[in-house]
Amino acid sequence: MPRREVEPGQKYRPTSGNALWQVVDLVQDGEGIAHARLIRLDDSTTTKMISVSALKDARLYRIVEE
Repeated sequence: MPRREVEPGQKYRPTSGNALWQVVDLVQDGEGIAHARLIRLDDSTTTKMISVSALKDARLYRIVEE
């Protein structure tokens, strides 16, 4: 089953931790690779960018269904 598309508002948890991250927006870098900008929900001053392909990799992140 293919994984759903990454969209702003979705929440993800890394498989190696407990932090909960929310997708704020999506951008493409100069080479056309899609990235998601994430904020940590328990500390909104903590942000990170991660490639959409890494975020969709079930070995690295799990989507949190509400």
